[in-house]
Amino acid sequence: MAVLGQHGIIELSREWAAPTALADERLQRSSNPSLDVTDQAFQSGDEVLLLSLRGVPLGVGTNGAAPCPDGHAFWTGGVNAVGPALAARTSNDGFWSANASAAFWESSQTVGFRQSVTAFIHRDEMDDVRFYSTELDAINGGSQGLIPLRNVSPGTMLILPAVNDSGTQRLVTLGGDSITTLSGAQIVTLGSRSAYAVQALQLLESIGNAEIVDGEQPAENLATVPELLTVTAADAEERGWKIQCDLTGWVFEMDATQLDHNAIGQTFGESAKGMLRGAGSFNGEIDHRYISGEQSGLGMLRLMMLTNQGSKARARFQLMDQRNASLPLVPERVFYETDILLGKTSVNTQAGDVILLSAEFVATGKIALSKEKLSSSIA
Repeated sequence: MAVLGQHGIIELSREWAAPTALADERLQRSSNPSLDVTDQAFQSGDEVLLLSLRGVPLGVGTNGAAPCPDGHAFWTGGVNAVGPALAARTSNDGFWSANASAAFWESSQTVGFRQSVTAFIHRDEMDDVRFYSTELDAINGGSQGLIPLRNVSPGTMLILPAVNDSGTQRLVTLGGDSITTLSGAQIVTLGSRSAYAVQALQLLESIGNAEIVDGEQPAENLATVPELLTVTAADAEERGWKIQCDLTGWVFEMDATQLDHNAIGQTFGESAKGMLRGAGSFNGEIDHRYISGEQSGLGMLRLMMLTNQGSKARARFQLMDQRNASLPLVPERVFYETDILLGKTSVNTQAGDVILLSAEFVATGKIALSKEKLSSSIA
């Protein structure tokens, strides 16, 4: 059966990057530090969770220091920064402090101590990643909203996508009332993000001092990934939906037997033929601007570029919406939902702030007819 549509929207929930372990040397220490992350699934504007057992290397500690006490240098002159306790060690021109109450070593009292932080990332053409306080600032990649990395030694780090606030119920279902880390150092009451973060910390503790080949490896190669992390990553509702474009026309063939498998294999690769459930194409318009809950045009273009690397997403093709403003409205939207791979695409940027897009896709998962309850008020 082929379904043709003229209007509607397409929403995508991009497949998440896997939790990734990073060795200490992936922190590029310089006058403008960055984190070297080669996994292309981490893209600008993504919200991530960064963890280190020693303390994260971001300037979110006391007076902008990295809350990583053991990662600071003891003396000046090395690649790592020194902390405020240096002044106590060198007071009165001597090695020993004249003030017994002053901190001699860096500690949680001098720089703070924080093992995890949630932030948005920007990656440049050299795979250098930096961290920002807002999604828009991360997409732009300038100085506004930058959360600076510090020249410290955080040891092994873990980076993974951050869960959105809608995940509260799933976390409660899988996590229980509280979770304790393997060391017993933390007991965290469940909130929308806390259980997810604590299980990520448990994963990092399990990795321990294991050798990380080439400085970066999927965490699953080093330790067992907790169920909560894998289940959350597999659920489009937990990852969050983003409106990509307003559709001006689309066709969706849902009978795989009617498709040219050889042509699809040439376009999407032979591996796509074994997962084939349907195929189609769509035309749409994207505003090249930032709107909360929607993807900028640049985000869609990035997803298209990632196609050759196997980037997948879950898509919703809207069929029916609340339309008639003069009659009581049906309080629901109806759409087809499926996993897709984007294929041949064309982009027209001559329209100014509006990007015209045409794309082909294959459906690689179950095609479901779903609906979403909306407000029953009259528009």
